[in-house]
Amino acid sequence: MADKSVNGPQKQGNAIVEWVWYEGTDALFQGEGVCYNTDYGTATEADARRCNKVERPTTTNNSAFAGVAARNYSAKSTGQFIEIYCPGSKCVPVALGGDVVINTGIITFGVNGFYDIGVEGGDGDDGGRFYDGVYRGRGSAVPRQTVTALLESGMDGEWSLADDGVTLTVDSTTGIAAGDTVVILGGEDDGTDTVVPGKYTVSSVTDGTTLVLTESAGAEDTITSACTCTGYIYTGNPTAICDLLDGEESCGIEFLNIPNAGSADMPYMINGKSYICGNLTLAGDVDVDLAQGVLPGDKKCFILLNDLGTNDFTVDLDTTGRALDGDADLAEILTIDDAGDGVFLEFHGSLWQTMDLRVGATEG
Repeated sequence: MADKSVNGPQKQGNAIVEWVWYEGTDALFQGEGVCYNTDYGTATEADARRCNKVERPTTTNNSAFAGVAARNYSAKSTGQFIEIYCPGSKCVPVALGGDVVINTGIITFGVNGFYDIGVEGGDGDDGGRFYDGVYRGRGSAVPRQTVTALLESGMDGEWSLADDGVTLTVDSTTGIAAGDTVVILGGEDDGTDTVVPGKYTVSSVTDGTTLVLTESAGAEDTITSACTCTGYIYTGNPTAICDLLDGEESCGIEFLNIPNAGSADMPYMINGKSYICGNLTLAGDVDVDLAQGVLPGDKKCFILLNDLGTNDFTVDLDTTGRALDGDADLAEILTIDDAGDGVFLEFHGSLWQTMDLRVGATEG
């Protein structure tokens, strides 16, 4: 149990604690989520270290949430022991990637899979911070505090990165200063002009809507024209006390940085929530080929953050599923092209079934 002697019992949360080995060499902030390394070692050998070694959340360990860092930890080149607050803890600090209101909704840990697009990008990652969620269970939390965490939110994809790769135009730079953190979740990617998702640092603020990054957010340190991008900005490490939920795995949240040129087979995170970065004009449909689930009750949703132009994001089922009416066959989810469009699916052991359609999404 947590030490409640510092500010009196009434000021301390009710924490369930565990000591684990963090395999990363980077620094961890208080409240950032970590997941167990469940495939550690040789698969055919019994190795209990799979339940005491942890990593930052990724698209491959997102179904094994361990807890949140109990305090800040400096970078260590060989990894380190850390204390975490586990699911079931109440009123413990959770690192935020968005604003929260006391007793309202749930928030869920994010993964860092959207940074790996094959080119060098930002300084580290922001995997483990918590965003607006949809699925209850391990890896989700209920805010027990109201906190304005962000200095600037550009989740609509309407930021603009200039052709120098470092000049970023946002809605407002009010309150932003050198040293603050800019997280770019996605942006233009047409093979020539490519925004590289990642975590960047503010070098300076030019005026009321313009700031400069310390390093380029363009692939190969150069882009030829201005590019739209999606992201958010914060200072320090904003946290809110939250109750960490237990139960089934919520499986986290990812942000899909879809290519403007279109894709017949867009990678995606198994289970959990996928936000699709928007405000892009697509040369062709961007498709996700949704494989069969692993276990009955597996859940998956896709939600579009802002409009797509010319073409759509679609979900193509590898195996015919069942439509929302519970009767018709389901081959694909179509017309995900306007802000808020989306689909919620659940795996029923042999097929996916639509549980809800959002806004203009349709079945085919």
